[in-house]
Amino acid sequence: MKKTLIALAVMGAAAGVAHAQSNVTIYGVVDTGLVKETGSDVRMGGNVDSRIGFRGVEDLGSGMKATFELERRFNLNDGTQTNSGVIDTQDPESTNLETLDRANWNYNDFISGKKADWIGASNVGLKGDAWGQVRLGRVNNLSVETFRMLDPFNQYGVGASLAKANLLRSEQLSNTVRYDSPLWSGFGFGATYTLGQNTKGGTLMSNYYDQLGNDGWAVNLKYDNGPILLLANYDRAADSNDSYTWNVGGAYSYAGFKVSLGYQDSRLKLFEAVDGTLKEKDWIVGLQYKTGAHTIGASYNRGKVEVAGTNFDGSTNKYALGYTYDMSKRTSVYANVAYTDNDEEIAGYYNLNGSNRDSVTGVQVGITHKF
Repeated sequence: MKKTLIALAVMGAAAGVAHAQSNVTIYGVVDTGLVKETGSDVRMGGNVDSRIGFRGVEDLGSGMKATFELERRFNLNDGTQTNSGVIDTQDPESTNLETLDRANWNYNDFISGKKADWIGASNVGLKGDAWGQVRLGRVNNLSVETFRMLDPFNQYGVGASLAKANLLRSEQLSNTVRYDSPLWSGFGFGATYTLGQNTKGGTLMSNYYDQLGNDGWAVNLKYDNGPILLLANYDRAADSNDSYTWNVGGAYSYAGFKVSLGYQDSRLKLFEAVDGTLKEKDWIVGLQYKTGAHTIGASYNRGKVEVAGTNFDGSTNKYALGYTYDMSKRTSVYANVAYTDNDEEIAGYYNLNGSNRDSVTGVQVGITHKF
């Protein structure tokens, strides 16, 4: 009799633990394959960022919920973090931009001088059905999160749009408050506010933050209803001397086809006193067709960069084609090819593999599993 009571008590405690964790979701992506690009040897690398994440929701009653998310991204082939590096705050001049991983570039992380352990989102917040959601901590950048929807390759792999090479690009933002409105017949808006690093200290980097540092903020407008997607963003980066990016675009879907068009314009003002403002303009035209387990994507990108008063001035054209086959709801295999043609004056700026070449051809094959 005592053994039975003990067993029932243990079962009840286990059920209580399971119930307490019932609103926590563990999710992730594992992806890797082979990549060959002009100017670099065959390497193993992914298309979609591999990650593991934890997402939770607690019902507080009266239509309000508490939320949290923790997400860590990594390179599946060797277990390292997908981090492009940070500026050396003790000796900023020693930082070599040419050696940084542009494929995983994050301006917000770089300029902070702090390496992130949770490279994806890491935040806590509140959500209400009537008023929307507020999150605090490390959040996804509204501009990147929405503008990438116009790219058939979602700004991943060798086919990624030229917008991924933007030096102001930050997929995630630390020290940020983000608000997302409810959706009204497909229409919604969002806003973020990012704290700068100004500390009123006496070090070289503290002096930089005090002079050129600023808080960052962004606004997003989006309409996503049925076959039509429209979006617009304005994003002023923190600690950037008021540098900014804005973009607009839209997409139309019909009978398995999706056609997209987008334009992005940015001004990097950090080097105004030395070289002038770096201006970057990027266009994208995308086409995607999905039928059953088969998805074909293609895109044309054109980019132009310019620094007034210097020889750093030119344009780039990029063409990409990809195929994905869904073996199941969670597992897919893919093959992508892309060709990038740069003007000699800006050779290497848009080449995410780091090669300083006028033209680059990239081929990529691999497998993705989501859980």
